[in-house]
Amino acid sequence: MGDAASPASHEGVSPRKGGPAAVLITANRVKNLVKEDTEIKPLSGDACFALGKATELFLESVAAKAAVHMQLAGRDAALEYSDVAAVVAETEALDFLQDIIPQTVKAAALLPAMS
Repeated sequence: MGDAASPASHEGVSPRKGGPAAVLITANRVKNLVKEDTEIKPLSGDACFALGKATELFLESVAAKAAVHMQLAGRDAALEYSDVAAVVAETEALDFLQDIIPQTVKAAALLPAMS
């Protein structure tokens, strides 16, 4: 059984209250996702917590960079797909996402190349 500082004891901590153990992607959610993939071996509760928290921090980082891109583009309403795609294209560490989040190209730009 985990002590007060272990990640497993913070499963129900609200992310709105903050703190390092506050999570949006819970260990149970990660565990359920892992169960669906037969190629992944089962993870401990602490590993699921760590993976969930790491995913949140990764998403926060990408969103923050996309927000900077949005502001540089002169917009302040909401992040758009193009902001995230631009960050993926411009950040070498995110190269693994380029097939998943490609920059969009208008058909008009492709038509001359196809002729």
